[in-house]
Amino acid sequence: MLSMINQKAVIKNIKETEIRIASFVVEHNIPINVSDHLVNLINSIKLEPKHLAKLTYDRTKCTSIINNVIAATRFEYLKNYLKTNKFSLLVDESTDTSSVKNLAMVVRTCQNFEVSDQFLTLLLVANATADSMYKAITDFFNSYDIPYTINLIGFAADGANAMMGKSHSLQSFLKNDIQELFVMKCVCHSLALCAEYVCRKLPDEVETLIRNIYNFFNHSYKRQYEFKEFQHFFEVNPHKLLQLSCTRWLSLLMVVKRVLEHAILTPCRVED
Repeated sequence: MLSMINQKAVIKNIKETEIRIASFVVEHNIPINVSDHLVNLINSIKLEPKHLAKLTYDRTKCTSIINNVIAATRFEYLKNYLKTNKFSLLVDESTDTSSVKNLAMVVRTCQNFEVSDQFLTLLLVANATADSMYKAITDFFNSYDIPYTINLIGFAADGANAMMGKSHSLQSFLKNDIQELFVMKCVCHSLALCAEYVCRKLPDEVETLIRNIYNFFNHSYKRQYEFKEFQHFFEVNPHKLLQLSCTRWLSLLMVVKRVLEHAILTPCRVED
């Protein structure tokens, strides 16, 4: 009898713990996917209860550990690795909400026959010209004694003129330093441009129609509610209509598919 009581108490404590974890996720707006790893993290903690009570971990300490321990240690390891091993460089420039231009640098390495892409650093650039980006990259490598002219074997970026122009671009400057450098333009950008040029030869009625359909429902809650009732009546998944985006590659296909998904369910009225 005593063992059954203890077992019920354990089950109750487990369920209460699960509820506390779920409440913590909701309270702090943490992505639910974190739940897949959170229990493993809790189980990996080896501290005794008396030592666990002394654990402190506020936002200031967390930020400090991320910046000064985890990031610094990883950067030191990666920097030393690039000094003695071959690598490829992937870069992309973007402007943040404060109008500051940043150049993201990612390196591709091969260790024990496993290829991996690792974030290296984020450089501030005065502007997105080829000269400015080339200077920022070379200054970075030289400041950490990374012999990029020897170990850099590949370069990849998007198709912007400042990145991939033939005569005055980042890739042309790097090619001057490294004659055998392998250069690859972003395949996704190239395919997107090809698709865009092809679509220019097609009538724009389809694009206009799907934009009008989305706008028709988007600006009216009543219409959206009626649309949900329509989906419920035909027993289909309650999918929302998608908005066509000019900045998302090949979004037109997904939008057209979503419209057709519901259009084929509309009963056709045949006139006698």
